[in-house]
Amino acid sequence: MMVLKIVLGLIGLSLVVVIHEAGHFIAAKLCGIHVEAFSIGWGKIIYARKWKETEFRVSLFPLGGYCKMQGEQALIQAWENHSREVECEEGDMYAASFWKRIIVSLSGPLVNLIFASLIFFVIGMFGYNISYYPSRIVLASDYTDRTDYPANFSGLQTGDSITAVNGRDIERFDQLQQEIALHPEEVLKLRVQRDGKSISLNLTPELNLQSGSGYVGIYPWIEPIVRDFTESSFFNDKEIEKGDRISKINGIPIDHAVQLSSLLEKVVLQSLSVVRNGSSHEISFKEEQIVSDPGIQYDFLQTRTPQWDILYAIKEGYRESSRILLSSLKGLSLLFKGIDLQSAVSGPLRISYITGDLAFSGFSNGIAEGLVTFFRFIALINIALFVMNLLPIPVLDGGQILLFLVEGILRRKPNPQIIYKYQLLGTIIVFGLIIFATMNDILFFSRN
Repeated sequence: MMVLKIVLGLIGLSLVVVIHEAGHFIAAKLCGIHVEAFSIGWGKIIYARKWKETEFRVSLFPLGGYCKMQGEQALIQAWENHSREVECEEGDMYAASFWKRIIVSLSGPLVNLIFASLIFFVIGMFGYNISYYPSRIVLASDYTDRTDYPANFSGLQTGDSITAVNGRDIERFDQLQQEIALHPEEVLKLRVQRDGKSISLNLTPELNLQSGSGYVGIYPWIEPIVRDFTESSFFNDKEIEKGDRISKINGIPIDHAVQLSSLLEKVVLQSLSVVRNGSSHEISFKEEQIVSDPGIQYDFLQTRTPQWDILYAIKEGYRESSRILLSSLKGLSLLFKGIDLQSAVSGPLRISYITGDLAFSGFSNGIAEGLVTFFRFIALINIALFVMNLLPIPVLDGGQILLFLVEGILRRKPNPQIIYKYQLLGTIIVFGLIIFATMNDILFFSRN
């Protein structure tokens, strides 16, 4: 199953990279730069067909692809010959003006951003289901030894429903999580419903150095209504049915799922009470049981977004992409606050697995749900690629743009020896990051 998830994820990741390279290809053609080859995948060529000056390829390893510009090898030749300028002919990459090369470098990331907006636009046009828990909370301090969570300092209490953050209305716990995650060490103004009254509180999330996001110490209040059981669940083949509301464990009343999970870890199970179709049923166990794997999946609420008209869908697609883009930039800035890079940095294997895992989870609720889940995550990766590729690191598009801008300011082409060393430095940095991220992935899979 894990292999299937990774394969499905690789397909999604490849789609993102091919879209990126297609942006470079289109811009190069419009700027008069010839493209020698456009490949889907890397490695050995298994299919090729030439159209005009470009050979279109399908290669053996389906992880992304590449766009090979005419004259790219001229830089290496100039370096090997110790030449002070790159010899070019018409249609070569380095024969084009510096601003055309900037356009070509910028076009790949830009197409990723446009593609992400297009995904949100299409999803918005058709609408989609949202599964969620309400924004009612349980304090983590009720079930841990720690009592100094930001939620405790703010005055929040178990059972509170948070209805607004910084003036933005909140109905779902995932919306609340999003606001907390994106604003570590910032004061959030909350509107809270408690015992039928509306009160105002201030909350300052702490920065979680493991995840790089804000954290306050709360769980969602989940009604302990059984939706399903996992394959390894202790309660399989017991008398509990889907739809039952677990009301008592060993005679102790149960208010929410966090309390239920905590109690099952501590007690030896003797009896369990459920409410079924309005009636209470008690289930007794002949022998006292230790529950090692409850494996209960709890019921959730569900709503469907409206089907937007074209203009509104375009607006919302742009807004969603902009919101995620700003979140990505903010997340990048948090790397300089001492975040644990081993936890924060993921490589292609883990990203592929997460993509495939989300797709599998979505498809379990139907084809439409699976496609929405899959493509929403693909949109996130597109935006992440937009941000990462524009970093001013040699070899990446941002590094190339910086190099071409310097050329434009100085009004002369830089020495090929300098360019080559600049590119070599970038290659070392990028390969170092790839090795680091891949090792992180290996450790992640070995731990899980």
